[in-house]
Amino acid sequence: MDMNELFYHHQMALMASNEPRGRGASARHASFDLPGHYAQRIDAYRAKRGMRQYFAAPPHSETPKIG
Repeated sequence: MDMNELFYHHQMALMASNEPRGRGASARHASFDLPGHYAQRIDAYRAKRGMRQYFAAPPHSETPKIG
């Protein structure tokens, strides 16, 4: 699974965690932390490839000088 797929499934799991649970299989697995599972997979993906947790760096690290 690539990074975009992991982000997608993590977001879907977060949205689904806010919905009320019914009976059946979803009730039996209600204690499983699916968003946390995808968060761990995202962290592992980043670590394996040497990526930082927040890989989008700010454009400038210091205040620009005018003049």
